[in-house]
Amino acid sequence: MLKLFEDRFRFFKVITFALVFSTTAVFAIFANASPYEEGTHYVLLEVPIQTPDSSVVEVTEYFSYGCPHCYRFEPLVSRWKQSLSGDVVFNRSPAVWSVTGYELYARTYYTAKALGVLEKLHLPLFSAIHSERRSLVDLQSMTEFMAENGVDPEKFAKTFNDSFGVKAMYQQAIARQQIYRSSGVPALIINGKYRIEAAMVDNSNANMLKVADFLIERERRLKPVGTDNE
Repeated sequence: MLKLFEDRFRFFKVITFALVFSTTAVFAIFANASPYEEGTHYVLLEVPIQTPDSSVVEVTEYFSYGCPHCYRFEPLVSRWKQSLSGDVVFNRSPAVWSVTGYELYARTYYTAKALGVLEKLHLPLFSAIHSERRSLVDLQSMTEFMAENGVDPEKFAKTFNDSFGVKAMYQQAIARQQIYRSSGVPALIINGKYRIEAAMVDNSNANMLKVADFLIERERRLKPVGTDNE
């Protein structure tokens, strides 16, 4: 009788262990499951863009000053950018589309960058177009805007038209957007590999940044040991 009891006790111990092990394994699978799926919440670029520094994760905002969605996204992405750790680099790449103003805005972006006034005028230019409803759709009106904001108008126009550096950056932007193949702006490009658009995440700007955080962490884990800049 005692032996039978001991045999049953051992049997129940084995069954209990098996159940606990199976349950733990199931929980582990779900814990490791990705909350975001490729092809649904983001896409893998067909041709990856080589980033200049493999020791950091590069985030590029694909945008346009002419885009109202980009204007609404700007405060959110600006705050998010400030929270990024030292191993993440944030850049922007303006859309160069055959839409009224977009080509002008892209060249203006690179002209302001060349003149060292980009960060100073980034938000004011957005606000002038979308909040003040100013019609900045040609070089003359844009030059007037720059003059109002302390930029030498002649220097701006000359740099806009003649700068080799501006022309080169503008052409590089065109080449990048052909690889991005984005259906709209704003979009986020993570480490030259992934594209995130609002339409992929319920048209939520906040969700775009959540997916970006997820992909940044994925890329961070792929970095060679000893390249952490945090």
